[in-house]
Amino acid sequence: MRSGARATVLAAAAALALALVPAVAARATQAPAVPAPPTHTARTAADLARAWRAKAPATLVVGRSVQGRVIVATRQGPATAPYVLLVLGQMHGTEPRGRDVVAAVRRLAPPARVQVWTIVSMNPDGAARGSRTNAHGVDLNRNFPYLWSPTYTNRTYFWPGSAPASEPEVRAVMPFLDRLRPDLVVSLHQHFNAVDLGTGKAKVWSLRLASALRLRAVDVPCSTGPCHGTLTQWFNHEHPGVGVTVELPLAVSSTQAAAYARGILRVGALLVPPAG
Repeated sequence: MRSGARATVLAAAAALALALVPAVAARATQAPAVPAPPTHTARTAADLARAWRAKAPATLVVGRSVQGRVIVATRQGPATAPYVLLVLGQMHGTEPRGRDVVAAVRRLAPPARVQVWTIVSMNPDGAARGSRTNAHGVDLNRNFPYLWSPTYTNRTYFWPGSAPASEPEVRAVMPFLDRLRPDLVVSLHQHFNAVDLGTGKAKVWSLRLASALRLRAVDVPCSTGPCHGTLTQWFNHEHPGVGVTVELPLAVSSTQAAAYARGILRVGALLVPPAG
């Protein structure tokens, strides 16, 4: 290569190097990006439930029935206990013995680290009238929104209402369970004399309750074909906790009610993981 051409090439290379230096230097000295701090602290549903339980009174009005009767929930045990058992005594007004079991539960000490909530009846109008349904003639255990169906075989006993969650009793209990977020719900009925076996996550707790209460564990029929719009169906679908239907016998003596109460609390104690 002639000296003139060589000089031209060297000059071009030098110019290119000078042009690249500022960009390379800028990248080398640029600090890595630091993520901006969050503008708020996210709280999980479990966090919100714990905070709500810690401030909730030991006795509170969940809501009112069609005719204005109060639906009351009562807590036993410390508000900060990390595990929650809820016992619902009555949903159908013609099935009263679960209320006796709730009364017996309230006379017993809750398991350690478990707060026990009880509702005597979520259908006080039906209890007063001696009817299965509420004052609108709705079967509350067909009125919950999950798998709700407008079909029924007998309006006197099984009418699911005009729409999902159409009834004030259901609209009262649903947000209460959303806020409380119980680990186990035991819904007492009569008189199939069995614990509904259930499926999925509910099955193990159904078997535990059946053993503790000395009842059969079977698939309890709904008398209307497939079950639709029940409390436990809705709860098991919407919440991480477990809901189980317990069908008491037709006759329940005070001695039996006390035994059922002790059995339910023994199962509630199993919510607490074993130490170690």
